[in-house]
Amino acid sequence: MRAQRAKVDPAWPNALRWFLSQSLASFAPWHFITQGEELSFAAREFRLQDVAGREVLVFARREDAEEFAGLEIVGARVTGRVIRFSPGFVAGTDAAARHDIVKDAYEDVFGFVADRVIPDMRAAAARHDAATL
Repeated sequence: MRAQRAKVDPAWPNALRWFLSQSLASFAPWHFITQGEELSFAAREFRLQDVAGREVLVFARREDAEEFAGLEIVGARVTGRVIRFSPGFVAGTDAAARHDIVKDAYEDVFGFVADRVIPDMRAAAARHDAATL
């Protein structure tokens, strides 16, 4: 799916807009959003489960694991800081209990892509042929 310029919010940090404005959204096994509210369910779980009670704008999901990445929201402002997290989805309940769902954090989207996405892509490419994408 290609990101559309009309869907890229100018209030988002430039690092994320840099990728989305160039239609760079698929980095198997990671995929970036193509619309702002696409992963709002994961943002809701983060808000309910994070021990620090923070909020994020979720912009990426790992397809082979319950892992997400979001931009931290501070004072109603979306910052450039990326938080990678793994929420506990519990069937039949409103939300899992608060626990440390944060796996790590990155200065910005470029750091996240360099330190997490590219190594995960390399590992996936070693296991799967590109024809399966």
